[in-house]
Amino acid sequence: MYNERNCIPSIVREDALTEPLIITRSERDDHQLDFTIQLGPERTESALQRGARQIARRARIPGFRPGKAPYAAVLRMFGREAVLRQALDDLGQEILREALDAEKIETYGPAELADLQFDPVAFKLVLPLRPTVDLGDYRAIRVAAPDATVTEADVDALIERARSEQAVWQATDRPAEIGDTVVMDIHGTVGEETLMDNQDWELLLKAEGGWLPGFDEAFVGATAGEEKAFSLTYPEDSASRFKGQTASFRAAIKQVRTRAMPELDDEYARTLGDYQDLADLRARLLASLTQQRTAEAEERLTNAAIQAMVEKATIAYPPLAIKEMTDELVSDLESQVKSSGRSLEEYLRLQGLTVEVYRTRIQPLAEQRLKTRLALFEFADREGLTVEQDEIAAGADQAVAAAADQADATRQYLGSDAGRRALASELLTRKTLARLRAIVTGQVAEAEAPAAADTDEAASRESEGTGAPVVETTEALTPAAEDAEAPTPAAEDAEAPTPAAEDAEAPIPAAEDAEVPVPAAEPAALSKGTQL
Repeated sequence: MYNERNCIPSIVREDALTEPLIITRSERDDHQLDFTIQLGPERTESALQRGARQIARRARIPGFRPGKAPYAAVLRMFGREAVLRQALDDLGQEILREALDAEKIETYGPAELADLQFDPVAFKLVLPLRPTVDLGDYRAIRVAAPDATVTEADVDALIERARSEQAVWQATDRPAEIGDTVVMDIHGTVGEETLMDNQDWELLLKAEGGWLPGFDEAFVGATAGEEKAFSLTYPEDSASRFKGQTASFRAAIKQVRTRAMPELDDEYARTLGDYQDLADLRARLLASLTQQRTAEAEERLTNAAIQAMVEKATIAYPPLAIKEMTDELVSDLESQVKSSGRSLEEYLRLQGLTVEVYRTRIQPLAEQRLKTRLALFEFADREGLTVEQDEIAAGADQAVAAAADQADATRQYLGSDAGRRALASELLTRKTLARLRAIVTGQVAEAEAPAAADTDEAASRESEGTGAPVVETTEALTPAAEDAEAPTPAAEDAEAPTPAAEDAEAPIPAAEDAEVPVPAAEPAALSKGTQL
């Protein structure tokens, strides 16, 4: 029957759209699927008529007014393939969705059109599959908790470091000792070759690690005004070209300097900050170091637990997931670089890199972060971890209280949907990592069942792919240890003295949306490489 508006039949038969698709599928090694969809004759004819109607509405066809050309005339003028292309540009998404529903396939992202045939009509696609995660018996993982003990000796070392940094060099009449600085005029030779000839040369005497064995020791006991002459032999295993040869030195000692450190008393303690006396300084340093060591130990435990869980897990994902994680890392770097007023390309050029080379170099990091993220998603899901509305409200109050002069801006941000999602993500991350630490240190009883779904539901998750854990008002889990803030410096590397332990906590950072985004598929002109 013909449609009177454009003289082209709107449908060939009533059962054309119910004719089953002919589907073949084959799994690939890279967690993708080769997927072919073939149209039967009824669907093909229906597609031809649809394409002809669309062409007739806009094309100039001799002898016919716009939209009035019959089906045969359109087909004759433009050809079967062109008419089919027109129809399939519009029908491609619809056909793909029908095929995926029929096969019960959930894709990770858009399908790539590998080939398109017209006789018979067939789409050859590559489908990226949703990542799958099998954590195995993750509750059997055990990791020893690092020691976070702080001793009085640790406090002593920190105070001595502060005193050392405030020490001043003073001339002394006593003989030089290790740790002193000797100022001298010195001349050294190896045979007829001059090795050194320096005036007012300063040498810090070290117990070991000098540039020539025995050189520093030769000046121990020296006093100002003294002249010294001595010889030393380069070791046979020395990297110097003088190995095995004897060097002769003559030195005129001009000055011996020693380091004078502040007296360790209550007055000194008060110069370091708001401390009442030396005992107060020591008590607050002990508390601060304990807090710092505890945080460091917790971070090391977290990293070790995540690594053990990822190594035990079986994780599969398509190349698209790695590409998106790499995109995320590049975007993160670009944001950091822009804050310094440079473009990413300029920054990388200064490092002797291009964006393409940089992307290649960070592939291992992208893979590790992706595995970590997927494993943590599955872990949170298996353990049934969620964040409730009252937890989000309490977290927001805490963040606002800690924000000090930024309280209003923090309150406004956390009142937005994006802010609440970010906070919920951060809270879920904390809960997830705390649960993981508890499991690997044996604090969760073996007999205690996960709060998540039962075995049948868990099996269903494994067959259908890994989804995000259920979170009130959020869909994302913040990246864990690999995306966390940099570790707190160890005590020996910390500034002295460490700030008091009662200093306020930093505001809860707004967590990034950690879920790897799945771009929405959009219709495009059908050709090889097109994404559907």
